[in-house]
Amino acid sequence: MIQLFRKIRQKLLTDLPASKAGNRVTRYLAYAIGEILLVVIGILIALQVNNWNESRKMKINEQAYLLSLKEDLQEDIAFNKRNVLSRFEKKVEALKIGKAYYQGNYQFQDTVLFLNTLGYGGVFGRVVWAFKKNTYNQLLNTGQFKEIENDSLRAVIIDYYNLLNTLEESGENKETGYIKYTNSLRPFNREDTVNISEFDQKLFLSKVKTEEFYMLLNLELNLAYDIKNKCLVVNERAEKLIKLIEIQTDK
Repeated sequence: MIQLFRKIRQKLLTDLPASKAGNRVTRYLAYAIGEILLVVIGILIALQVNNWNESRKMKINEQAYLLSLKEDLQEDIAFNKRNVLSRFEKKVEALKIGKAYYQGNYQFQDTVLFLNTLGYGGVFGRVVWAFKKNTYNQLLNTGQFKEIENDSLRAVIIDYYNLLNTLEESGENKETGYIKYTNSLRPFNREDTVNISEFDQKLFLSKVKTEEFYMLLNLELNLAYDIKNKCLVVNERAEKLIKLIEIQTDK
């Protein structure tokens, strides 16, 4: 394009009548000014192209990071559903059976099944959150968080991961002691959960009727409700963030 402008300018100068073209100095001066203008135009075009390339590169990076964040969020949701929400009702039912037995409102037919049911009451009782924060940490550690151009979206992302950090900190050392107590009454073998010796059965049953065990049942129920509610909050926030990410990536 610049070459075209240069040819046009040279043609205009050479085609000027002698009376209008002026002397040779005027011609060279006009030529020099034209060259400067062409250089300036060339620089401006190059800058514009460079800015466009940088903008396109940033957009590609943003898309990649957002899609990766979306995958992390989906894994968080799946983790909560798989490890807590899908097992919550059965856990609560097991703990309530233990309370009913203590109160004299429940009679079991199968001793081993009953004791294993009480054992299930300790599921997800050790509060270990395993949220996926790889992409977020990478954005922070590499200084690439600025690649996400939407300020509002950045703020929501920060709020979400602040929530996860708070949950992880609050979950430390929050075990009620229910798991330790039930495991102390009979060995727990994941490959053979059915067999409990007769001696351990008698010991377990004697402890189920104690006030100590009843209080542990209540503590474990409280913990179960607390963990469930936190999972629901996380999943709700994650789903909203996923929708915002989809809006941004569809632009």
